[in-house]
Amino acid sequence: MGDAEIPAKIPKAELHRMVLDRAGKWKDRGTVLLILAALLWGYVAWQLLLPEESSGCDGALFERQKTADGNVPDCAAERPWPRLLGVLGLCVPVSIAGAVLYTKGTLGILMSHHTMALTDGRR
Repeated sequence: MGDAEIPAKIPKAELHRMVLDRAGKWKDRGTVLLILAALLWGYVAWQLLLPEESSGCDGALFERQKTADGNVPDCAAERPWPRLLGVLGLCVPVSIAGAVLYTKGTLGILMSHHTMALTDGRR
């Protein structure tokens, strides 16, 4: 809230409540974005670690599997690498935005409580 947005006759407790409501919304939005980012990171980890049953390949991080005749299957070509890289590319900004919004909301709440404690609710 900028100084231009604060009317002169609002009681301190009401202003405190308004700031807490706004900061809580920022914190909730950040939490949602962080959960979304965690799900995206989990999807990428799932794709890299779990074996692909249709081709008999191990997870992408464990690709040294040999078939019964001694050949190594071409598992890397069958992986959806562009999709995984796209999801990773999306994870990073979503994670950063979530962390920034969550931090902004948390600091807003803490600063509002600190201001109320310093002024003891007086104007």
